[in-house]
Amino acid sequence: MQDFEFQERDEEFLIQNEERLNEFLESSEETMHFEPMNSYFRRLVHHQALRFQFKSHSEGSEDDRHVVIAKTKKSKAPEKIKRKEQITWNFGDREFLVDPLAEEVAVYLGKDGTVGLYDESVRDHIATKNVVSGAFKVKMNKIVELHDDEW
Repeated sequence: MQDFEFQERDEEFLIQNEERLNEFLESSEETMHFEPMNSYFRRLVHHQALRFQFKSHSEGSEDDRHVVIAKTKKSKAPEKIKRKEQITWNFGDREFLVDPLAEEVAVYLGKDGTVGLYDESVRDHIATKNVVSGAFKVKMNKIVELHDDEW
């Protein structure tokens, strides 16, 4: 969507939605109803529908408002959305504390800059580390501890 500025947090939505639109294009279905969503995401879907040369409109009201798309004779798959380069997270000298009594604490740095306790269900992470020193910093997309050279 070169002519439409979107925020990085929406990139995954657009890429997944592009896959759905490609599947719809190859199916025998003539129309597709999306799940209800807020006006911002409906707008993104309408812009994507234009790229595929689908017709689109919104139906429903309030919490049930959703996008409906329909194929046309001109409908075709556009060039795939290219992912933006990954952001480099660097929190300078900000220290994140973990339980000093724990032998080690598994932490992660998310693609969106979030930092937290590692959980296997978290997929959008840049780095993970078992912290043993009670504190860590985030520098150049790395989780560093006191004993690391980057500290």
